[in-house]
Amino acid sequence: MSDNNIPTPAATTPAPVTVATKAPKSKGLSIYNRVALVLLLVLVIATTTLFTFAVQKTKAQKDMQDEIQTLTEQKDALAAPAWCAQVTPDNTDKVDELYSTYDRMSSAAQEAVKKECKDRVDAVQLLKFNDAENAFTIDSTCELDDAQTTLHCSVDVSPASDTMKTKLEAFQTTDLTLKIWFDESQFVLGTPDHVVDDVATATMTKGEKVSVDFTLPFDTSWGSHYKVEVAKYFPNM
Repeated sequence: MSDNNIPTPAATTPAPVTVATKAPKSKGLSIYNRVALVLLLVLVIATTTLFTFAVQKTKAQKDMQDEIQTLTEQKDALAAPAWCAQVTPDNTDKVDELYSTYDRMSSAAQEAVKKECKDRVDAVQLLKFNDAENAFTIDSTCELDDAQTTLHCSVDVSPASDTMKTKLEAFQTTDLTLKIWFDESQFVLGTPDHVVDDVATATMTKGEKVSVDFTLPFDTSWGSHYKVEVAKYFPNM
């Protein structure tokens, strides 16, 4: 046997064993966070929906208001000519009604009426607060013919006051309708014994005095006293 020994590997320092470390496992969202997230999403959706509804509601309300405004304007536009058409000399007995109708209108409707016929608005207001009997003064002279069957009268009509004259000056002309009444008494309380309506008409210009003559049949039974009055009047532009 040989003394030669089989060489043994040189002693080496063992290398450290490397242990692979695992990445920490993600636990994900907790139950609380998940619930909170769901609630947040629901809230966002609900808020968005409510906002959308609010916008739609606001638009619907605006559209409705616009439609109401349009209908109101159309109504006012139709009411104006209808009201104006009623203000005529033949309807002076309806002045109170016409004035009340106008007075109850909205501001917009009144403006529409003024735009359509301001002169008639002014006329109604004048007639409403100045009745025919007290708005004018009359100086009259009447004479019977020899047969005592015909009466001839000459009449001057003037505004009853400077204030009334100023109001009438705003109109080009004013149509006057006269009447005459008779009674046995000079001072009449109540209804006279006899009244003749529409005995004459006259046209006053700018509130100036106007004269008119008229003749009518007469019966001595009517009475020995008479008075001529303005029964109605109507101002024209």
